[in-house]
Amino acid sequence: MKIILKAPAKINLFLEIKNKREDGYHELESIMQTVSLYDELSFELTDKNIFLECDSKTLPTDSTNIVYKAARAFHDYFKIDKGVKIYLKKTIPMGAGLGGGSSDAAATLAALAKLYNVKTNKKELEKIATKLGADVSFFLTGGTALCEGIGDIITPLKTIKNLNVILVNPGFGVNTAGVYKKVKFPLTKKAEITKIKAQIDNGSFNTSDAFSCCFNRLEDFVLTDYPEIAKIRDVLRATGCISLMSGSGATVFGLFDSNVNLESIRTTLNKYSWKFWFVNSTELSF
Repeated sequence: MKIILKAPAKINLFLEIKNKREDGYHELESIMQTVSLYDELSFELTDKNIFLECDSKTLPTDSTNIVYKAARAFHDYFKIDKGVKIYLKKTIPMGAGLGGGSSDAAATLAALAKLYNVKTNKKELEKIATKLGADVSFFLTGGTALCEGIGDIITPLKTIKNLNVILVNPGFGVNTAGVYKKVKFPLTKKAEITKIKAQIDNGSFNTSDAFSCCFNRLEDFVLTDYPEIAKIRDVLRATGCISLMSGSGATVFGLFDSNVNLESIRTTLNKYSWKFWFVNSTELSF
């Protein structure tokens, strides 16, 4: 038996930091959206042990890999005595603010439940997901969702359909933990999530209103140290896109209307060495 799943990337349409907990984690308020850029994972039964292979030579395939950790956590939680061979084909860049590793881990939990025919549910899988990483639980829901706590309290929202997005990555990653270490309190006036949430709830969210309600607090602690990321944001805005950094970077996304000249945007971006993808909002694929 072989199972193949596609693990989507995400963007943060809104990200505010509420406070810092005593354990060092930050309480967040974020709206995440899955988009149609995918890693692909295949899973096959074996007699025993966990085997992980990856087409990227820069990614470890041992017990330090989050996919391996997810498989091990699943085996331990459900006391599985069979093995699995996993092949990971990477497309989502690493250290990009797109949640690729977290999405891969969520796909692994979902796939192993099918592969081993384990009777479980999303709530139970979320117990495992939370211990793997803050964003893993979101990818078990996907689509459009409000994420609170450390990113592990998920409230599904009305799906934003047909949202046109361009992802631009400078070719390097940003260390998320390093960014959060730079966060200093008190912050400037906190952004309100009320407007964007109301627009999503009533189905009126669109790119013309996005500039006034999309927000990412982490830009305050990233853009000054990474001028290339700031440049990407400025270039996208100059093309007419609503542009914002996703997560802790390094990827910047742009939202654009269907009447925007895509070839003009493509021509502009081709002047630089950045990687870019034209994608759309999507619901979860697994």
